[in-house]
Amino acid sequence: MSQESINRLRTWLSEQGLDAFLVTQPQNRSYLSGWLNDDVEGAGMLLVGQEHQILLTNPLYKEVAEREATGWEIVIPSSREYAPAIARLAKEYGWSGIGFEAMAIIYGVYETIRAAGEEVFTLHPFNDSIVSTLRLVKQPHELELLRQAGVITDQAFTHICQWIQPGVTEKEVQLEVANSMISLGADGPAFETIVASGPNGSMPHAHASERRIQRGELITIDMGARYKGYCADMTRTICLGEPAEKRMVEIYDAVLNAMKTCEAGLQAGIKSQAADALARSALEMQGLGEYYVHSTGHGVGLHVHEGPSLSQRAPEEMILPAGSVVTVEPGVYIPGWGGVRVEDFGLITEDGFEAFSHSPTQLVIER
Repeated sequence: MSQESINRLRTWLSEQGLDAFLVTQPQNRSYLSGWLNDDVEGAGMLLVGQEHQILLTNPLYKEVAEREATGWEIVIPSSREYAPAIARLAKEYGWSGIGFEAMAIIYGVYETIRAAGEEVFTLHPFNDSIVSTLRLVKQPHELELLRQAGVITDQAFTHICQWIQPGVTEKEVQLEVANSMISLGADGPAFETIVASGPNGSMPHAHASERRIQRGELITIDMGARYKGYCADMTRTICLGEPAEKRMVEIYDAVLNAMKTCEAGLQAGIKSQAADALARSALEMQGLGEYYVHSTGHGVGLHVHEGPSLSQRAPEEMILPAGSVVTVEPGVYIPGWGGVRVEDFGLITEDGFEAFSHSPTQLVIER
């Protein structure tokens, strides 16, 4: 838990004329409380006022919450229903206006809380949570954990490049990635590892299948370790032996150039749309723009997809602040043929980009 973040939240509460704020988004809850738990099914929520910070949870999590959520009052309603407890606490502390994360609460839960506090407080929705905004700029201890997640990811990729052989299935590679990360000290994968070989590479979010990998084809591996709650995100496209056709090398070189061009142009204060354009323009110059079907990047932290974004669809005023950690992941996806993606993640600094991914970007793995 960062007391500085709590203090900034309390300043924001005063500015909004609120008495308290209800946090229901799992990573926001972890960020403020220090209790790492992504379970969204009744795990708990936070109530933060000017003088009180309360973690509501249930008996399943009592011991771990008390151990990890230092400085928080742990409240465990006997009925496992949070709404009556929120109403009781609001009445006790005189909270008449409570803000909540409108994009991170099920309507039924919202309605139950609203009804329980009908004569006590009013709920005020906020689509953009102040806590998510605080999470954009990483604190020193967060950067240390993110760097270590990157180290483990690099080590796991090195192992995969030594282990992988023609004839193994995509699912076998996916399992080996997970086992390698855990053996290297990770909590586990930060997300479902993508292994897309041959024609499957045309699908940006392909699921690993029983397809057997062949020599001479493109293999996209999107992987990331989670370390003490913090995520890495890296993609490499490789080929076992010499590529089967010249076009593979040409497209790979174009995507790699787009990633490097974007990274070279990043720095604090650049607009999100402009950051995306650095990679997109590089691919368009090669006649590949129509095959680039997603944004250039996103934030990484307690969640593998968080703010800020590098996207042509980002709000015009959105910028990349110093201290944010983002991905840079241009790709080309050609239906019926395959695809290429190359991705680093790293830190936006005042004058550049510090990559946390250090795995080699060579295409060919000798076999």
